[in-house]
Amino acid sequence: MKTLKFIIISLVIISVFALAFYKEDTVNIEGKWIPEKIVLNDEILFPDKIDSLFIGITTTEVIIDEWKDSLFINYGNKKISSHFKIQKNKNGSHLIHLSSKEKSLNGPFSLKVDTLFLDDVTYEIRVKIQSKSNLLKLKKTLHIKPWKPEYPRRGAV
Repeated sequence: MKTLKFIIISLVIISVFALAFYKEDTVNIEGKWIPEKIVLNDEILFPDKIDSLFIGITTTEVIIDEWKDSLFINYGNKKISSHFKIQKNKNGSHLIHLSSKEKSLNGPFSLKVDTLFLDDVTYEIRVKIQSKSNLLKLKKTLHIKPWKPEYPRRGAV
């Protein structure tokens, strides 16, 4: 019985330290992204001539789902999907390995993430996924409101 207690306590202590000091080397790029430029096999998919007429109105979106490790490009009626894996290079830069039925979205791509602070509560994230003949430039604008404590109610502790 004492050995069982010792094993359980030691496992709890080890798991607490492992979770407390675990440092993830990947970048979180999950969410819905607004495409700035999409080039596949040296062919510009977005923005084309029609998209340049309707600035701000677009039906093209890129969804990155880290739960399924998938990247979806919704372009008009087409939906291009790809699975990905993010790794850190020896020199500190990030690589994203894509695998898809679309021939142009296979292989290693360089991944660059840039954050621009616009003001205290708004910032813009830009992602650039690039290989020799392919380019995905995406952006997302986030508005984070500062935390405000809840007004105390009568009877609430």
